Amino acid sequence: MIAKSARVWLFPLLLVGLGCATPPKPRELEAFDNLRKINEGRLPDVAKRSPDLVAEADRRATAAREDWQSNDLEESRTNALLAQIKLKTALSVYDQDQLKAEIQSLSGQESKAQEELTGLSKDLASEQEKLALLQKYVDARKAAEADKQRLSQEMTTEQQKAQAEQERLSQQLAAEQKIAAAQLSMRTADTVDAPQYAKADYTTASEFLSRAQTAMKQNDYASAQVAADQAKKSADQAAATAKPQYEQAEESSQNKARNEALARDAPLIPGVKVRIDPRGDLQRLVIVVPELFLKRQPNIAPGHEAVLDGIASLLKKYPSYPVQVIGYTDNRGRSTELIALSAARAQAVYSALAERGVDTKRLMVSGLGGEDPYVDNRSASGRAKNNRVEIVFLYH
Repeated sequence: MIAKSARVWLFPLLLVGLGCATPPKPRELEAFDNLRKINEGRLPDVAKRSPDLVAEADRRATAAREDWQSNDLEESRTNALLAQIKLKTALSVYDQDQLKAEIQSLSGQESKAQEELTGLSKDLASEQEKLALLQKYVDARKAAEADKQRLSQEMTTEQQKAQAEQERLSQQLAAEQKIAAAQLSMRTADTVDAPQYAKADYTTASEFLSRAQTAMKQNDYASAQVAADQAKKSADQAAATAKPQYEQAEESSQNKARNEALARDAPLIPGVKVRIDPRGDLQRLVIVVPELFLKRQPNIAPGHEAVLDGIASLLKKYPSYPVQVIGYTDNRGRSTELIALSAARAQAVYSALAERGVDTKRLMVSGLGGEDPYVDNRSASGRAKNNRVEIVFLYH
């Protein structure tokens, strides 16, 4: 059974997944909207120069808003960050073109001054006038050279700013991924009742995770990564320490019979494949549900009510297991797009199970894109099977 502290931990996260209320707008999406508003006047010209980048930025922003409205904040932030990168890159390209044009204009002015000096030199009789014209040319050339240097420095500064911003966004993504890994380790520790059997390590992990989340709010991504790594390390240690005691406390004929009954009942669901897939000390009963989706669509195709009803009945029959709902795709496409699509598919199955009365507080939803293919991707039938959702029962 899931420990009381685990239910308390999972409750606020899963409230978001239930979509009871739209959460606050992610700051990454807010930052993208502000960037677009600040540059609204020149966006038409920027779009003409870099249509693909601007279109991709708008597409990512639209996806981020949809994810936000769907309470998928992690995907919303990821898409919003990618939208910022695309739009800022397009703006930088446009600014560089403008600066290059100005440099060319100054070079043209320099050439014109040269032509003027040449023409006037023919008409001037005195060496003094020639000297004055020569001085004028020299001054113009110095001024043009100074302007060229100034514009070149401005271009370099803008490029450095864009590079710094891209680095900041990369650090933010890395910190979020480490925090997610620490949270998963905490949930794994919950499966062996670590708050009871390894209280010190579990408490340390909780404190480091809290520090990491606070550092993220303060935009201190380096500290967030360090704290998240420490949280994961302590959570893994808590799980390792608690597991023997937990297994001794839970080692009963009733639990063995329950696990065996689950392994017998799962293959009875029509249209699924079942496998036992241990990951270290964690036992995983995996129900593979292939071909739920048409092509690149995130929504469940019609005609799969029977398999969804069967999965919902199995979840309600065995209510004590933590369960993962993991979406996958084939390997065609960009990694970030495949992850977003797989997460949307997992969310669609999550919603379908909720509609069938499944207690969603025990469900964890994620998308892994084209990772861990079920079959070979080289054939069309293989790729169709890899566009799947897996229902994973966790136990020790």
